[in-house]
Amino acid sequence: MEYRDLSEIPEVPVPEGYRVRHYREGDEAGLSRVFASGDLGMETPEQVREKLIEHPCFTPERLIVVERDGEIVATASAWVNETDPSKGYLHMVGVLDGHRGKRLGALVTAEALKYHRSKGFRAQQLNTDDFREAAIKLYLDFGFVPVCTDETHPGRWAVLADKLGRQGILDKAVVPCEES
Repeated sequence: MEYRDLSEIPEVPVPEGYRVRHYREGDEAGLSRVFASGDLGMETPEQVREKLIEHPCFTPERLIVVERDGEIVATASAWVNETDPSKGYLHMVGVLDGHRGKRLGALVTAEALKYHRSKGFRAQQLNTDDFREAAIKLYLDFGFVPVCTDETHPGRWAVLADKLGRQGILDKAVVPCEES
């Protein structure tokens, strides 16, 4: 999926009692709890360190954290797209159980978009799985559009469009999603 125009980022207010910040040394345990609750992998602090913190794309300001009462409850990473360095890459968006429904996913997504805009990127991409329908709905609501890069994508997007009631999404695809 791709967000095409970083000059048009929706404002998402920080809910009362929550605070947005960037990664700090020692955040791995809190991040692993968020990732585990969303079935995102990296379910231990060691995995977070190995796969995220030690990744060549990592810098502390690229890892956005939302906390409440000192507990990490949401996160997203503002990576660089390895295949097209002119585009940012939204990575590892997660919200801890018990804090969902407060638009924290939208908040960290907006913060990642703002980070990429501040660094001069022209667009932001992301990858996700078909079964993550709530995330896909969030991204579509936010203004992300499909990117079809595989022959299976048009059919998969057609199924998602039906499930989510978004028949027009294929018309907005970055790469045309036409069935062969």
